Amino acid sequence: MRKADFIAKVAAKSGLSKRDTEIIINNSLDVIKEALVNRDSVSFLGFGSFSATEKKAREITIPGTTKKVKIPAKFSVRFKPGKLLKEAVK
Repeated sequence: MRKADFIAKVAAKSGLSKRDTEIIINNSLDVIKEALVNRDSVSFLGFGSFSATEKKAREITIPGTTKKVKIPAKFSVRFKPGKLLKEAVK
């Protein structure tokens, strides 16, 4: 599903215009992004939670060679689905 399809479905369910729905969805995504940049988590009861997790620096060996490469530490986004979402997808 593309973003435009998602906006159309939410607009149809809510009775709002597609333009208003797009503004709400874009602002919601911006708030989630800002929270993750600030290393906060965002939780939706029953749906799941988003969090920024730190991946530590590590050294890997390239397959087929003996060459070792250092991977620097970084932050990554993690989504953990909630119980209700897991059950709905089954």
